[in-house]
Amino acid sequence: MNIRKHWKRLLLTTTALFWASCTSENDNVFPTIGQDTPHAVDPSASSDSHIESSNENAAESSSSEASAPSSNSITQSSSSEANPSSSVAESSSSAEVTCAPTDSVISYYPPDYSESVAKSNAEKKANRAGVAKIDSIMKAQETIPQALANLRQQLSMFVALYGAPVLIHPDEVCSDGITRPTQAYLDYLKMKEEWEKNKPALDEECQKIYEDKLKEIEQSIKECLESSNPSTDLTACDLKAMCPLYGIDSKCSYKYNCVDDVSCEEIDGDSTKYCTDKQGEKIKYTQEEFEKKYYTKRRY
Repeated sequence: MNIRKHWKRLLLTTTALFWASCTSENDNVFPTIGQDTPHAVDPSASSDSHIESSNENAAESSSSEASAPSSNSITQSSSSEANPSSSVAESSSSAEVTCAPTDSVISYYPPDYSESVAKSNAEKKANRAGVAKIDSIMKAQETIPQALANLRQQLSMFVALYGAPVLIHPDEVCSDGITRPTQAYLDYLKMKEEWEKNKPALDEECQKIYEDKLKEIEQSIKECLESSNPSTDLTACDLKAMCPLYGIDSKCSYKYNCVDDVSCEEIDGDSTKYCTDKQGEKIKYTQEEFEKKYYTKRRY
């Protein structure tokens, strides 16, 4: 019996040492085997406690492995965080909007929105008023001073403004389905708004330019009339134009009847005047020579 008892204790001791090697490193206290004390270890209890401890350690290890991110997931996360810029670029390129003008067109004439042209037009308006005043004087008299005729010719000369109107497409249709005003049309509206804003002050300035210029012309007319000289004054003539309604010869002829009883004829295309005086003598004048002696009073 003693031998069996000793073998039993030897087996228990060996088993206890084996299980002790499997416990956690933090468990530094080992039971004393071989003493009949209340602290002796029951083999079955020790075995169960070690099994539970190992199971708990395994569960903790598994949970820690599950919670720890893998290198692949970290790489994917970092790459996904690095990719937003490229995705935004792709989105912006795919969202690029293109536009094309519609068929509708509006036009405007640039001189209509020019301050310098407006001031020039004010002077021209005064010149036309001066010509009308001179014409009224010429119709009321049979002779006029040469200087007055020269002044009329000077006032009737003007430089015409030519130029093509500007064409604008007011709208454009874009690839996003929206119809927008074109930039050229927006610029035109801005220019027009500024013009309308400044126009009252400009109109007032142009009116003053007109009045001052007309006063200057009226003074010149007065001086011309005062310079009258019978030897150099121009004689009034009435002009009558005759043009055929049909026939091979479609040229017009012009006949001048002057107050000094001289009559002249002119054929279309030839500026030479063929005249006959009151004694029946034939006289020929060039355009320049005729204008130095006669002026046209009335036209028929």
